[in-house]
Amino acid sequence: MRPRLLTDEMILTAIRDLAARGRVTGTALRALLLQRYGAKGSVGRVYRHLQAAAARRVALPVREPPLAADPQTLQEARARAALAEERERVHQARWAREIDALRARLAEADHSSREVAALRLRVAQLQGALDVAREGLRTLESTRPAAAPPRPFSPT
Repeated sequence: MRPRLLTDEMILTAIRDLAARGRVTGTALRALLLQRYGAKGSVGRVYRHLQAAAARRVALPVREPPLAADPQTLQEARARAALAEERERVHQARWAREIDALRARLAEADHSSREVAALRLRVAQLQGALDVAREGLRTLESTRPAAAPPRPFSPT
């Protein structure tokens, strides 16, 4: 086991300094440790200290808005919520249709690409057969004795 390059106090000091600046993340903490001390510390150890520091912090109480106090405000909030749910439903339906259309296009493109590949193979086969036929024709022409030039056609 390697000796520790960072003490617990070094890690806790870095956590306090980051907390004073804002949100503390493990990545930011390890970057600060590397910058200050030339070592990042082990991931498990650094995150254990980070979790312990977060547990020690006191969470601020969340204040609920007084919706139930005013029936008109409550009714308006419910109407806005219903409208938001309807919009979300329409949004989800639209994107579901879009995804289905894209999947259909992809399947069609996949089918077309298979057809293209099959046609390319057939063209290559036919090209090979044509090359063989041409070679056979050249062989026949080279072995055939020279014939007299064809006579012109004269209707009698």
